[in-house]
Amino acid sequence: MPPFPRLPAVALLLAGLAPLLAGCSPEAAPPETPPRVVASHVIQADGNGAVTRLSGRVKAAERTALSFEIPGEIQSLSVDVGDTFAAGDTLASLDDARYRLVAQQRRAERREAEASLAEKRQDYRRQASLADKGYVSDTRLDTARAALDTAESRHASAQAAVALAERDLRLTTLTAPYAGSVSQRQAEPAERVAANQTVLEVISDREGFEVETSVPETLVGALVEGNIHEVRLPALGDASSPATLRRLGTQPRSSNDYPVILAVDEPPAGLRSGMTARVALSLPAADGAAGLPIPLTALVYDGEDSAHVLRIDDDHRLERVDVEVLRLEEGRARVRGALAPGERIVARGAEFVDAGQAVSLLGEGPERYH
Repeated sequence: MPPFPRLPAVALLLAGLAPLLAGCSPEAAPPETPPRVVASHVIQADGNGAVTRLSGRVKAAERTALSFEIPGEIQSLSVDVGDTFAAGDTLASLDDARYRLVAQQRRAERREAEASLAEKRQDYRRQASLADKGYVSDTRLDTARAALDTAESRHASAQAAVALAERDLRLTTLTAPYAGSVSQRQAEPAERVAANQTVLEVISDREGFEVETSVPETLVGALVEGNIHEVRLPALGDASSPATLRRLGTQPRSSNDYPVILAVDEPPAGLRSGMTARVALSLPAADGAAGLPIPLTALVYDGEDSAHVLRIDDDHRLERVDVEVLRLEEGRARVRGALAPGERIVARGAEFVDAGQAVSLLGEGPERYH
């Protein structure tokens, strides 16, 4: 039998180790798919209440229509719409010539009454002295007493007439009751105005602003004075402020709408009377089961009457939660299901991920670029 050819020792060694090395080499694993980045929303409790959104208008909390209490011709009107003033400033005045003459006449009548009173008082004293001595009758003394009473009455009347004339003279000047600004001007210089005819409408700087709106009769019973709501001002970049319900009207306007006044608790800079406002009234649920508010974009509809959301657990994995859609509101839905305040759900794009999938939260952890 022919001898086997000799192999080099190194070759024999490699041949023997080949099966062993092959058994110890793991198969190459596929690369792990990174978690999908999703936008999330934390469910907030809002007292299980509904939010009713209404339109309203901003007004100064303290406003007044100013007028003269007496008629006359306007001599000066020193302010116009938008002008500001301090308390006690002169805003307008009437021609006071007639009122000065009347005051002078009443003062003259008072001096005449004072002279007559002094005379009657002296005559009565003389008659009383003579009556004590028996020189005059009681009848004559009674006559002197009656004349003195008449003189005293005329003097009191003359004093009152002077006071009224001087008051009218002072009323020819219209002064500011408080610091504020002019919202409307309804008269002009040289114009003749009647007593109590509005000349200026002014607003105060000291009491802030309020929003006036109206609610249907079905909501009146759910509102409580002193409760906090929210107002937004579109003209100021949709700035918002808490607003306290100050007054609820007792008489309806047209269509059974009742007026509601809310005080703007934190007026944003630039707020002016007359601006439009959007009012969000937070109302308690009548049945205590108004559900929880979530973004509309978090809903995934499974059919005409069913929907679900994807909850994010502590391990950042998704769980499907079936919900009942109770009501659609502005930009959000109110739902009922196995959800609780403080839980996190997928806010957008829930239809592109699945239950059980691991996710990464947008804005948390390192950014991924694809």
